[in-house]
Amino acid sequence: MTNSLSILLKKYSVPALFFIVGLLLLIIGITNQQDGIFMMASVLLFIAGGLSIVFSSGNFKTGVLYIFGIVSGIAGVFTIIVSYTSVNETLTYENNYHSCKSLSKQNLEDVRYIQKAYADKTGKYLGDWDAIEDFIKNGTVPFVETQGIVPNRKLNPSENKFLYTGNPPIDNNMTEEEAYRLSKWTEGPNYQGDFSNFKRDTIQVGLMKYKFGGKSYKSSRVKSGFGPFNSDSLRHIPFTGGRETWKIEVLDSVKMGEASFPTIKISGKIPFAKIKGKNGDREEMYFGSLKTSDTEGSWESE
Repeated sequence: MTNSLSILLKKYSVPALFFIVGLLLLIIGITNQQDGIFMMASVLLFIAGGLSIVFSSGNFKTGVLYIFGIVSGIAGVFTIIVSYTSVNETLTYENNYHSCKSLSKQNLEDVRYIQKAYADKTGKYLGDWDAIEDFIKNGTVPFVETQGIVPNRKLNPSENKFLYTGNPPIDNNMTEEEAYRLSKWTEGPNYQGDFSNFKRDTIQVGLMKYKFGGKSYKSSRVKSGFGPFNSDSLRHIPFTGGRETWKIEVLDSVKMGEASFPTIKISGKIPFAKIKGKNGDREEMYFGSLKTSDTEGSWESE
């Protein structure tokens, strides 16, 4: 009897295991609402286990086995196709998510730079996209024009007297500020030799050329796959076909302690989520806050 039990275990243990596992997976798939690929794999495993049991008993005709084998083969090929399609769609979605988020980050960083430049000049932020676009095309930002180097020496007595009262001690080499002030002393004894070509002047340059026309900025966009800068596109949330725009909220004066500051928040939801199907396939991105003077971006805390 022991010998017969051993034969039965060898004959039916593996088919029975496949059958039981397939049945359990079917139950799990139904109760937990698993996707179609999981359910298809469970069904195939369940059928394979059942067929193996019948075949092992010797009650399965070869012709019938061939038919079931063909059907199972077709089902397997179909499962592979569905699986490949699902994986490919997931990869495409993830690539679009990362591309959309990267471009959104770049655009929001550009807008933040523009808004800060305007606030530095006027003490407030721009409240609509038309005004932002006009400032990009016609606005200016300060630029320090530099020429010449600071002389690598100490002040001489006459220069010390020109710059300071009280004849302070000359302990260190000349500073940038001292050299700048001496460059304005055209009658100085060392003007021609040290300062005639020294320049540290702040001039106003066009924002568009200064920020977005430089080689480093252009090459950075090309390297990131964003294409040329277009001021018209900053207002639009990427991958929405121009149908959705970033929301601008500004307050000209918010009191914080003893001081008051302008505040800004620009926000919107990109049409993808980090995990497909979560949060309605949307992810919020923004920078700034209406309650504080902080202009940190949501991506910077990730």
